[in-house]
Amino acid sequence: MLNNIINLTKVFFKTSFNKSSKSKNKIVRILLLVVLFAYVGSAFGFLSYEIIMGLKAINQEEAFLGLIFMAIITVTLFTTIISTVSVLYFSQDNQYILPLPLKPIEILSAKLNTVLAYAYMEEAMFGLLPLVMYGILTNQSFIYYPIMIIVLLMLPIIPLLIAALIVIIVMAITKGIRNKNLVQTLTMVISILFAFTISMFSSSMSNYDPTFLLDKAGSLVEIYKKAFITMPFAISAITDFNLISLLILIVISIVSYILVCCLSQKLYYRGMLGSLYSSAGVSDKKLTDDSYKSKGLALSYVLKEFKIYLRRPTFFVQLILPCLLLPAFTIGMSYYGMISETGTQVLDGLKFIYSDKQYSGYVYAVFLLAAMFSLMYCMISLVAISKDGHDAYAMKYLPAPFYKQVIYKMIPDILVCLFCYVVVTILAHILFKLPISYILMSLPVMLLFSILHGFLILTDLRKPKLDWLNEIHITKRNLRTLFGTVFSFVNMGIVAALSFLLKIDALLITLIMTIVYLVSVILLYNYIKSNDIRLADRFN
Repeated sequence: MLNNIINLTKVFFKTSFNKSSKSKNKIVRILLLVVLFAYVGSAFGFLSYEIIMGLKAINQEEAFLGLIFMAIITVTLFTTIISTVSVLYFSQDNQYILPLPLKPIEILSAKLNTVLAYAYMEEAMFGLLPLVMYGILTNQSFIYYPIMIIVLLMLPIIPLLIAALIVIIVMAITKGIRNKNLVQTLTMVISILFAFTISMFSSSMSNYDPTFLLDKAGSLVEIYKKAFITMPFAISAITDFNLISLLILIVISIVSYILVCCLSQKLYYRGMLGSLYSSAGVSDKKLTDDSYKSKGLALSYVLKEFKIYLRRPTFFVQLILPCLLLPAFTIGMSYYGMISETGTQVLDGLKFIYSDKQYSGYVYAVFLLAAMFSLMYCMISLVAISKDGHDAYAMKYLPAPFYKQVIYKMIPDILVCLFCYVVVTILAHILFKLPISYILMSLPVMLLFSILHGFLILTDLRKPKLDWLNEIHITKRNLRTLFGTVFSFVNMGIVAALSFLLKIDALLITLIMTIVYLVSVILLYNYIKSNDIRLADRFN
C-alpha cells in the first residue's frame, strides 16, 4: 500500500504542473518563479528585520517565532480549504483512477500529499526566509537550522487535515444534491466560520497587561503557545532546542495524518463518486417569452461570463472564492481585535495619528497597501480567454468587434476588484475610523487600479491555452496566474516607495498614481482597439 501511495503521489505531483514541450516556456516559468520568490522574499525579509529588531528592544524577540508560526498555520488553513476541493474532487484524473485497483485510502493519501506540496511551496515563500533572518539576527547555533526545517515540515500538516476534513464532510453530505454550487457555498460559509474562530483566538490572546510583557522576557511566547495544538511543541523545540517537544510534534502530526486518512477514506470515496456522477444541477424552469427578451449585447455577454465562473465548481473555487474569503477574513480578524481592550488603545492612538498631518501620507499609504493586497488573489482576467477552451474561437465570428469582447471579458475581474476595495474601505472606516477624506482620495486610484488589473487579460490573450481537458490546468496549475500576485506586489512597492522612502504626502501620491494609471489605461485601450484584427488572428 505504501508503494502505491508513493507512486501515486509522484504522478499527481508531476501532473500538477502543466508542463510545456518547449524549453523556452520552461525557462520563462522558472525565471518568473525566481523573480517572484526574490521579490516577495526581499519584502518579507525587510519586514522581518524591522519586527525582530523592535522585539529585541523589549527583550521579546522569541515572540517573532510565534508570530510566523501562527501566520503559517492560518495561511495553510485557508489556502488548503480552497485547493483541497479542486484536487480531491474536481480533478480530471479522478475518472481514470477509479477503475484502477486502488484503495480509497491510497488515493486520498496521495492527493493530500499533493496539497501538502503546495502548502510547502507557500511556506517556503512566506516563512523560510523570516526564520533564517531570525537565526542570523539572534546569533542562533547550528542546531537551530535543522530543527527549524523539521518544524516547518510538520507545522502545515494539522491545518491541512482540518481543511481536508471540512471539505470531505461537506462533499459527503451534499453527494445527492443536484446543484453543485451549493457545495461551494457551504464550503465558503464553513471557511468563514473557521476564520472567525481563529480571529477569536487571536483576540483572546490580546487581553494582556503590557507592563507584564516588559517585566518578563518571553511572555509573548507564552501567549502564542495557546493559539494552536502544535504551537507549544513547535515553539519549545525551536527556542529551547527541546528534542522531546520536537518528537511530540512529529508524532502528533504523523499520527493525525494517518488517522484522518483511515477514518475519512469512505466519506471521501462517497463524495468523489457524487462529484463525478451526480446531477450537474440542470434547471427545471420552463422557457417563456421573457427568456427571449434582449438585454443588449454588452450586458448579455458580461452575464454569460459571470454564469461560467459561478456554475463551474473549479472556476468558482479557484477564481471567485479567494476574492470573497480574503476580505471576509480581514473583517473577522479586525472586528475581534478591535473589541478587545488592546484594540481600544489602538483606536485611541489612531485618532491622534489622523489629526497629525506629519503622518497623513503614511496612513494613506497603508490603506492603499491593504486595498491592493486584498486583490492579490484575483485571477479572473488572467484566464478569461483560456477558460473557454475551444469555444473561444467563436469570438472571431460573433457580431461584435473583437476588442469589445475583450473588454466585456475584463468586466468581471474589474467588478470583483472593486468589490474587494469596497469591503476594505467599509472595514477601514467603521473599525479603524479612517477619515472620509482618505477614502475619497483613494477612489480614482483604486478605480483605475481595478481597470488596469482587468487589462491583465492581455497576458492570457498573448498566447491563450485553449487545448485543455482539465479546468485545474487553467486555474491551479497555470503559472500565468502568478502575474496577479506580481502585479499587486509591484504596485504595493511603488506606493511604499512614494510614501516611506520619498516622504510624499497623501494628496501628491493620489495625483501621481492617478495620472500614471490613467495614461496606462488609455494606452492599453488604444492598443487593443487599434490591434483588433491582429489580436483576433492569434486564434488561428
